[in-house]
Amino acid sequence: MEIRRISSARNDRVRHWRKLGTRKGRDEYGSLLIEGITLLEEAVRAGWSVRALIVPEEGLEVLKRLPTLEGVPVYSLLDSTFNQVVETQAPQGIAAEVGMALERGPFQPDADTKVLLLDAIQDPGNLGAILRTAEAAGVRDIWLGSGTVDPYNPKVVRSAMGSLFRSRIRRVDLKKAIPELKELGYTVVGTSPRGKDVHFDFRYPERVAVLLGNEGKGISSAIGALADTNVRIPMPGIVESLNVSVTAGILLYEIVRQSGDSR
Repeated sequence: MEIRRISSARNDRVRHWRKLGTRKGRDEYGSLLIEGITLLEEAVRAGWSVRALIVPEEGLEVLKRLPTLEGVPVYSLLDSTFNQVVETQAPQGIAAEVGMALERGPFQPDADTKVLLLDAIQDPGNLGAILRTAEAAGVRDIWLGSGTVDPYNPKVVRSAMGSLFRSRIRRVDLKKAIPELKELGYTVVGTSPRGKDVHFDFRYPERVAVLLGNEGKGISSAIGALADTNVRIPMPGIVESLNVSVTAGILLYEIVRQSGDSR
């Protein structure tokens, strides 16, 4: 394995990797940085393209613990430079540049494919938790409407804990995407404290798209008007709302319960 040593923090590769810490940079280059062996292994298993490995000069032994990655260049950085490239305060000894994998082709669902629609979810931790919960509930198709945080934001990547790599994520205009889903036979179910049905009384069809809204404002009126129905989650306690990632878990697992899928 050839290791390419970089001694200057002003090196073009270092500048490139630092740009990947921004959404503009990620979109420009079509790649992102991930940190740690666990996330790297998850990305490789999911078939993501690894473009470069980055290690600190004093931690080269970490390379012995990596999966086999033929032809991937390895760069060694001074520890101080490595710490400038990575996002976390306690770097895990390795970072990797991987190619982003947004879904771009036409949506071709199976009979029971569920879809999760997110309208302006802004908190990276919430989106990461939603991705992980959705995968656990068997929902891989996640459509992100306008105003939703970048799914490749480092905080989203860390909180999703690998689920990002196995999700089929699309950035969409929900005003166009929802009618298209309806044409495919989907029922779009939103949430509202004034919803007609309690969430566990509503019978979710095989083709269902669950619509969740912004942490503070909920689903926008323009998007909410496109839903076929709204369900409500009973809250006997004295609270006004639930965290959106908790709401996602409650609704998605009710769908799991109704489907009888206990795998």
